[in-house]
Amino acid sequence: MKRSLFKILVVILLISFPVLMHQVYRWTTALPSQITIAAGYPEGRYYGLADQLKSTLEQQLNIKVQVLETKGSLENLQLLRSGKADLGFYQPGTELALLKLKKPEDRSEPNIHNSDHICFIANLYSQVLHIIVRSDSDIMDVEDLKGRRISIGQKDSGDLASSLALLRHLQINLDEIDEVYLSYHEVEELLDQKKLDGMIVTVGIDAPLLHDLLDTGKYRILEIPFSAALARKEAGFYEYEIPAGMFRRSDPTVPAQNLKTVACGAHLLARESVSDELIGHVTSLIMHQNFSRHMHLNELFSEGSGFARDNQSFPVHAGADHVYNPDLKPFMNSEFVEATEGMRSFIVSMLIAAYLLFRWIQKRRAKAQGHKLDSFIIKLVEIENKQMQLDGNNPDDGPALHILLDEVTSLRQETLQQFSAHELNEDRATDAFLGMCHALSDKINAKLLGWKIDRLGETITRS
Repeated sequence: MKRSLFKILVVILLISFPVLMHQVYRWTTALPSQITIAAGYPEGRYYGLADQLKSTLEQQLNIKVQVLETKGSLENLQLLRSGKADLGFYQPGTELALLKLKKPEDRSEPNIHNSDHICFIANLYSQVLHIIVRSDSDIMDVEDLKGRRISIGQKDSGDLASSLALLRHLQINLDEIDEVYLSYHEVEELLDQKKLDGMIVTVGIDAPLLHDLLDTGKYRILEIPFSAALARKEAGFYEYEIPAGMFRRSDPTVPAQNLKTVACGAHLLARESVSDELIGHVTSLIMHQNFSRHMHLNELFSEGSGFARDNQSFPVHAGADHVYNPDLKPFMNSEFVEATEGMRSFIVSMLIAAYLLFRWIQKRRAKAQGHKLDSFIIKLVEIENKQMQLDGNNPDDGPALHILLDEVTSLRQETLQQFSAHELNEDRATDAFLGMCHALSDKINAKLLGWKIDRLGETITRS
């Protein structure tokens, strides 16, 4: 009965295990009901991309997306690290560049170990470094920036990080210019009012800010000297050339000729703990040509995954890597494997424990059977000792031998009643005991036969 119950429990466990694993898989790989994207200024390119991602994800995945207005790259990174944002836009190198602005006693090196908790999804476009001044300004080259009122970007922004790197390259200290920290909207107003001499800005070549300013013909772009050296010295920068007439083709042409500068990537990052399924959807959406065409991500549109994976500032998220390298995608979702590791260990432990319990019960039963056989064997030995004292020669031996033979028969029948047919077939000890009973019965029968022959001889002699 116990053995049958154990088998039933094992069968139920084996049947329910796949169902349980399926439910756990669905739970661990389910998309979140809401995500948050750390963007930037409402008038910036990051915010526009975040708004488009919000619209598409809500439509395709039926999840709620919140877009956070932030001061820029550094705040986005901090929101990701604190878990207050799931995705965020970032200009590589911003954190280390802005660290140099702080006083030595206020500086704290970024926790390199924590960097593993932030992952790279895609490089979206090139953010190009521009120095923009009024066309009627007497600022003709970068040396003329000294002593002028220049906007270098809002605090904690990628613009500010790039401006600091550029000023170091130009060997211009912050105290040599009248630096101001303005939003794009404020910059446009002050430039138009001639209350600002120029601006240093790092944005995509198709940014509305650039076209709104430069298409008017009232502004021009200064050339950055030794731009190749700047790209070599500053991590994250690479050489870039703005083609002539990019912003204005009628006189005055802006720029008047091909203009060498530097650029850096615009990265979309995510927390490592964000669902692989969600990041896979986001990456596939970004890589789809309709998205890159609609958002004017021309480099991403033309170069595809090669550009998307370029200049990685953090390890690639597993969900994005599955899109970039579909052949390397594991058979089972990594989150599911990680989430069910404890459950799988528990189930295996339970199966091992059940097997060991089953073996222990078997041994106890075998031991119990051994104890019952011991008592039977003792009785059998007593009968055998009694029959050894009877040789069948005495007239009184016959009745005594008959009694012993009946005792052996009764002992054998009692044994057969105590053990099932399966146990009799499988248990060698029981089989050996029954063999001993048969052998002892044969000995007693032999002595009884001799006794009967002797008695028959005596009868014949008397006659």
